[in-house]
Parts: sequence; structure tokens; C-alpha cells
Amino acid sequence: MAYDNLCKYLAETYPAAFVRWLARHYPELPHEMEAAEIEVLKTELPVEPIRADFITFIRAAGVLLHIEFHLDPTSDPPLAFRMLDYWVRLFRRYRTPARQVVMLLKSTPAAQEMPGIFTAGMTHHGFHVLRLWEVDATELLDDEALLPLAVLGKAASDEALLRETAARVERMTDASQRANVSACAQVLAGLRFDRALIRALFREEAMRESVIYQEIIERGLAQGVERGLAQGSHLEAIRLARTLLERRFGPLPESITAQIALLSREQAESLAIETLNFDSLDAVRTWLAVQPTASEATENPSKPS
Repeated sequence: MAYDNLCKYLAETYPAAFVRWLARHYPELPHEMEAAEIEVLKTELPVEPIRADFITFIRAAGVLLHIEFHLDPTSDPPLAFRMLDYWVRLFRRYRTPARQVVMLLKSTPAAQEMPGIFTAGMTHHGFHVLRLWEVDATELLDDEALLPLAVLGKAASDEALLRETAARVERMTDASQRANVSACAQVLAGLRFDRALIRALFREEAMRESVIYQEIIERGLAQGVERGLAQGSHLEAIRLARTLLERRFGPLPESITAQIALLSREQAESLAIETLNFDSLDAVRTWLAVQPTASEATENPSKPS
């Protein structure tokens, strides 16, 4: 969830960089878009979305650009059908054909086989599929706005790529932008690199300093908790808490995993919310140690959890 959300934040924070980059990849995108005033559309489409997608709509030089980010394109209904659905709803509202790009973040069987067309009867709807692992990382390294995506690009040496990305982040002069770009790069690097290597090359405090990172986690957290509440899912809350902790600290010790598994749904949701406040696994252990067991919570429901 956080990976897709993070890419959406990047595209909406640096839309001009994404327009320039995609225009180089797809000649059918008018080059006038690169020099035109760019607007990020906070569009509420007239029909409810099929599901909550991580999408960005950009308008420049009269052209609509729809970018969608996915870690795993597997879905029901199929992603290709959803691209047609979005195109139709965008055309209904703006009367302008949209150019669409699906950006896939990680090489998986489903991502490798993702078609760039939806076909049903006489309907044929095409869109672009951009697989980041096939993109030369050097074209992403040269733009500070795209720098976090470079860790997922193609390179002769994975470790050399990560070192170069970290070095370029450290050379950024704007402290706020450096913290945000560093945090984004570290999160995306988790899709490809060992956590220990990421920590060795990047400043860990960038996570706490980055406003963008905290907003991403909070939005993802809110969506995850909301989904868990809607489904009444205890396991969903447990899984969310573990996922956020693992993204922050890497693989969890079995002792902590076992304690999390015993939490109530409410406790697991509270743990997920507290994740941003923990500075070490010891802080997590301290938090878990003061949580009442299920039986204690039943006997003393007024005791905070």
C-alpha cells in the first residue's frame, strides 16, 4: 500500500518532472506538454471508483495524463478493464481523450504479463505499461524529483546503483527536499534491497524528518484501518501493524511477532498508529509489555489499550 501511495505523492508533488520523463518515453504525448502550465486534477469522477486506486490525473496543453501505480496488477475486475473504465469516465467529464500509463514497480509474473490493451467484442482500448525494472536507472538519477524511482531501475550493479542514489541524495542542498527524497528512496529500495544495506547507505533519521513519508504512512494507515474496520477483520489489523513495523525496522524478532499475534484488533490498530513514534525495537517491546492480555481487557474494560 505505501509503495503505490508514495509514487502518487511523487507524481503530484513533481508533476512537471513526470510529464517530461513520460514524454521522452512515449512520442505520442505532445511535446508541448513539457513547456505548458501543468495542473494536477483532484478529480471526483461521476461514478464511484471500482476500488481505491493510487492514480494521478495531470492536465497540460489541453492533454489529460492518467498515471496509475501498481506493485501487483492482479485484481478483480482486471486492471486493463479498469483503465477503460477510467478513460470513459474522464472523457465523459472533460470531453478529451486521456493518455494513460500504468507504472509497474516490481518484476512479478503478473507484472511481466500485464497487457497494454483491453479487448471485449469490438472494443479495443490501449494504454501504456511502463515496467520500472526495464528503465535505465541513469535517466532517473539525473532528476532529483525522479531520484527515488532510480532504485527500481535497470543497472549493471544493484549495489552500485543504491550507493549512487544515496550519494546523489546527500548532495541535495535543500534540507527539506533531501529528507523527503531520501525517505521515498529508502521505502522504494525495500522492494529490491536488503534492509541492512539500505540503512548502511542512507541516513535513517530522514524518515522522521520527512513530512511526505509521514503523510504517506498516515494515509496508508487510515485506509488500512478503515478497511479492517469495514471488514471486521482482526487479522487485517494484525497484518497492518506487523507490515508497518517491518518497513520501519526490518524483519521482526519472533518474540515481538508472537506478542503482536496475541493483540486484540483494537490493540493492533493502536500499535500501527504508534509506529511513527517508535525510534527502536526496544520502544516497541516497552509498548507491548504494558498491553493487557485479552482476559485482562475483558475483566477491566476501562483499562486503556
